[in-house]
Amino acid sequence: KKPTRRRPRWPSRITPRLVSRLRQYVLVICENYRTVPYHDVEHAYHVFLSANKLLDLLLREGGRRRAGPTFGIKSDPLAQLAFLFSALVHDVDHRGISNRQLVLESDDLAILYNDQSVAEQRSLAVAFAVWMMPEYGVLRGVLFDEDAALEEKKKDDDRNRNRNNNREEHFKFRKLVIDLVLVTDIASPERTQIVKSKWKEAFGEVILTANLNQRKGTKRGGGSGGGGGGNDGD
Repeated sequence: KKPTRRRPRWPSRITPRLVSRLRQYVLVICENYRTVPYHDVEHAYHVFLSANKLLDLLLREGGRRRAGPTFGIKSDPLAQLAFLFSALVHDVDHRGISNRQLVLESDDLAILYNDQSVAEQRSLAVAFAVWMMPEYGVLRGVLFDEDAALEEKKKDDDRNRNRNNNREEHFKFRKLVIDLVLVTDIASPERTQIVKSKWKEAFGEVILTANLNQRKGTKRGGGSGGGGGGNDGD
């Protein structure tokens, strides 16, 4: 008789109540997607699945392909969470109208967000307004308060230090999500330029090195091929 494989146990803080709150949050966000061309809940579903697949490919180990650099993402669960969270909420409450048109019509959202990435800012406002509701406090507590169960055994100064760290984690999470959603405003020249600059800063040296290595390999291959051709001609 083959031994049965035990499923990995969830951490004790992942309770049915927590899972229920997470499911509720996802449903509320999905319900806030409007029935409009393209920027609807089906689009959000596709983007989320694609983001999850990209993250899975980035973090996967083993297989035929040699693991490449993940630029810190593999060791940063908060960045992974922010990536997927952003995919879920990035177009919530989108009106199906371009930012340019909203600005030209002096739409109330354009006035509210000063003509800057109007739809994206609206999506962020809706996502975080729901996120900060009291009923999702249990989610925020588990995600950004990992040491809550141990606080009773710690001194007051340690507790205060933990609270500060938790606030910093949540602030970092919000910052990542804001940057990720705003970067989807590809019609903004300013935003596009910022993205290009950040991409060059983060990956420029890596891409340059890869290109140089590829060129060296091509030259070596071309040189040996050329030499072979010459010998055949002789």
